[in-house]
Amino acid sequence: MDKLVLLLLGVLPFMFFQGVAPATLCAVCKIFKKGKCLGGKGSCATKEGLGCRTQNFFFESEKGGWSYAHTELDCAGHCSPSPSYHGALKIVTFCCQGLHFCNRIQRDEQEDKL
Repeated sequence: MDKLVLLLLGVLPFMFFQGVAPATLCAVCKIFKKGKCLGGKGSCATKEGLGCRTQNFFFESEKGGWSYAHTELDCAGHCSPSPSYHGALKIVTFCCQGLHFCNRIQRDEQEDKL
């Protein structure tokens, strides 16, 4: 009897969770600069098929270039990995999934380039 209970305890979790992709954990930060979260720090878990997002915000400078403002990290409901322009604001978005806190890793790599 004890062996049957142990067998069921070992098999039942696989039966219930078969085919369900595990959630990806993402870093959340409303204002991320120089490797530190300055506000809104936390984490979130994505739904199946979704991922993490890193958004770098730039403002157009008076000299004609783009000045880095800050970065936001979050879970992405929809993520389109490309730059978008909103007047004098440029947002460069990076998307990732399948690796916990991949948006934090992406941000650290991108910060070296800014």
